[in-house]
Amino acid sequence: MPAPQGDPCYIKDKDRYFMSIANAIARGSTHPTVPGGCVLIRDREIIGDGRSVLCSSKVEIDCITYAIATCAKRGTPTSGAAIYSTRYPFAASVFQAHLMGIRRFVVAATQWEPYYKDEFRRAARLARELSIAIEPFHDNPDPRFTENPHELDEFDPTEKTLLDND
Repeated sequence: MPAPQGDPCYIKDKDRYFMSIANAIARGSTHPTVPGGCVLIRDREIIGDGRSVLCSSKVEIDCITYAIATCAKRGTPTSGAAIYSTRYPFAASVFQAHLMGIRRFVVAATQWEPYYKDEFRRAARLARELSIAIEPFHDNPDPRFTENPHELDEFDPTEKTLLDND
């Protein structure tokens, strides 16, 4: 599909594009068992990035916390941004996102690390309470669901400009 008329910044599959950048950042992580990478996106621009860090003192810094701190250090407003992360957020990261005005997480759909399962359940519960969406991103979508098998009717949009997306 070509770019919409007059929009040189159009990204065809922005979830896949920004998740690939988060995966590249995760390769720079110093966490030995569960490397993580994250980017904050607002208006199709990267406003912050972060990676998981495990210090020699055994203190773990989540990639989402790192990315939010990067934005705060730069003085970049994050209200209305989305977070693309290779790891599921911790509860503290969900609360930080709430305070910073972030309402959407896109998280790589992987098997949860057993050590963190309780923490991830707390994060999901907190996200529900704060009305923050945590959406899974599947790297290999099922080919059976890539095409719409149904016929279009009068309620379906006929062109890209009628969609309610960014």
